[in-house]
Amino acid sequence: MARGKKEEKTITDGKAVTVVVSRTVFPGHEKDYDEWVKKLADAAKESPGNTGVTILVPSKGQTGLHHVVMYFVDEKSMLQWETSYIRQKLSHEADTFSRKMRQEATGLETWFSIPECPELEAPPPWKMAIVTWIGVFLGSCGIITLIELFWVKANFWAFNAVVGALLVSLLTWVIMPIFSRYIFRKWLYK
Repeated sequence: MARGKKEEKTITDGKAVTVVVSRTVFPGHEKDYDEWVKKLADAAKESPGNTGVTILVPSKGQTGLHHVVMYFVDEKSMLQWETSYIRQKLSHEADTFSRKMRQEATGLETWFSIPECPELEAPPPWKMAIVTWIGVFLGSCGIITLIELFWVKANFWAFNAVVGALLVSLLTWVIMPIFSRYIFRKWLYK
């Protein structure tokens, strides 16, 4: 799946694979999309290795991305579906009444996704590494300083387990969202 194309988001956990197809429906073509998504879901369910399909639509009265989540037992099954004639035909059919979006998340990139701008591609890996290093450095300095104030004689393993858990939590829910959406946004995405 080439970077730069926009249509599906693929998430793997080593075995099972989840593909998220996201489309913005052109105004007045909601019925076309509804008919198409049923055909897509039925075709995907028939594909070998498919373990399910979930259709997600915006709330009533809301415009936005429509999503189809497809689950496969492994990457081979997913690739068989992706390269199938029926999937390609349905994708081209949907291009007449919707715009496709593609995102791939492989790890650190999820820290750099901006929900209100799903069309943004992940920044280059070297920029992600620099911003992540800054976050890890500042977060670990702060956490270690605070823990040492309250926890004088700590077991080495317990101390590192607490620092690690707090650092990952802080990076995931506080530091990286602030860094990627506000502080480093212009630099990361130019």
